[in-house]
Amino acid sequence: MNLEHIIEAQSGLIDALGKFAAGELEPAAFKPFGAPFGVYQQRNGAFMNRIRLVGGEIPLEKLRFLRDLVQESGAKFAHISTRQNIQLHDVSPLNSIEVIRRCTANGLPFRGGGGDTFRNIAITAMGGIAADGSFDLAPYARFLTEAVFDWDIAFHLPRKIKIGFATREDAALALRQDLGFVAATDEAGRRGFAVYGGGGFGRESTTGVPLFDFLPAEKIVPAARAMVELFSEHGDRTNRNRARIRFIVKRLGEAEFIRLYHEYYDKIDAGAYPVPPEFPADWAYGKTVKRFEADNSLDADPEFAAWRRIAVAPTRFGADVVAVTLFVPRGVLSPEEFAAMTGVIETFEVPAVRLTFEQNVILPALHSSALPHLYRALRKLPFDLCFSTFAGQLDCCIGATVCKIGVLDTPKYGALVAEALDRYFAEHPEKKPVLATKLIEMLHFSGCPNSCTAHEVSRFGFQGCRKNLDGVLTDCFQLWRNPEFPASAIGGAADEVIPAAKIGERVIQLLEEEHLLD
Repeated sequence: MNLEHIIEAQSGLIDALGKFAAGELEPAAFKPFGAPFGVYQQRNGAFMNRIRLVGGEIPLEKLRFLRDLVQESGAKFAHISTRQNIQLHDVSPLNSIEVIRRCTANGLPFRGGGGDTFRNIAITAMGGIAADGSFDLAPYARFLTEAVFDWDIAFHLPRKIKIGFATREDAALALRQDLGFVAATDEAGRRGFAVYGGGGFGRESTTGVPLFDFLPAEKIVPAARAMVELFSEHGDRTNRNRARIRFIVKRLGEAEFIRLYHEYYDKIDAGAYPVPPEFPADWAYGKTVKRFEADNSLDADPEFAAWRRIAVAPTRFGADVVAVTLFVPRGVLSPEEFAAMTGVIETFEVPAVRLTFEQNVILPALHSSALPHLYRALRKLPFDLCFSTFAGQLDCCIGATVCKIGVLDTPKYGALVAEALDRYFAEHPEKKPVLATKLIEMLHFSGCPNSCTAHEVSRFGFQGCRKNLDGVLTDCFQLWRNPEFPASAIGGAADEVIPAAKIGERVIQLLEEEHLLD
């Protein structure tokens, strides 16, 4: 990654922010400068700064840096996005300049945060950590990001390009990307990937077509370069509504698209993208974890037992090493809350964390002896990270009160669903530890067709809209169904529009009709 090149690319944005702050640039004139870097004006006139975090992984030293940045940027809150980024909200233009400069100096450049560019690479958050035999995907995501950051072509595309790496158990994640890699090994035990292209959701959602049954891991950069070049030259630059890679597939047909892709791939000189000697390096943080003083005082506590069932998962690092999820309500943390959460993570000497698509934080490796101590530390916080209630735990976009293109105030309606679920589990408390995390994966709410929560891929997805009901323009949700979730990458729109005020009771009905609460 050429830092000087990145700084030069960001210079126009910094200049534009300065002019905006001085009143010399109107919002419409600023957007072309800000969008490619993930710096967007909010509905209230302040700015959102999107910090891309490859695969959502944050080493502890970077987490400390972000804690200080959130506090010193003037941001009112930090938001964990559904693509494993962190967004700072309500930042002034001049403070945005400082955020950009400080992030770039700390290895977190803004280039490609939004607009028609190469976006943050997503990975299966528990890849290489879970006790499922999967190998670590983060090194591949980092290696590919380092390469693509030096390609100007990847930041001047017809529309955005999204790339993802998934474990075999989470293959649907890769199938719904513009370019997706599913972890695989060949007969000789070499690591590599099955590769898919042209997936995506939004307008005319679809799954990717197979490009390679097995691609050796060291060839992921040529595979990405081929797709970027194909997209740049064949994507529709006249009609943004049909500019994604999936529309090239539709226009050409799958067979011709695959042939064309391989034509581009065969032209790439793989030697131009050498693999470093240490590549890949698996997630090694779990090999040494701190043991804590034995504490059995919570063994009979039903709330502690329920938390363990909901938040704690086994890992590949041995029977005594677990992963723990911190459930962040709405994925939103105030500066004070971000600092407090970081303090807990520091106390337990967790060397890195990962962000999830559900807008939560995973502590990937913790000795099981730490669990009662961690639980007490979390319960002492003045905010809930333990999933004590469904309030704020459902996957909702930031909503129209903040987002300039949003249709509905999604969190308000997500709260209605949370209240309905809390009422249900108050009557059936024994079911919550079993079903809680499954439900937050099954239910996604987007405030408009832009699909910021990927509602099309969940078991039940809800897309915000406004409909004329009995002569009154009414907040509603278009229902999406994915009966084969999680195996199926994308569902389809159902013939049902739900008045938003009734969304809580309707969600309970849907879950009961499909026997998902049994």
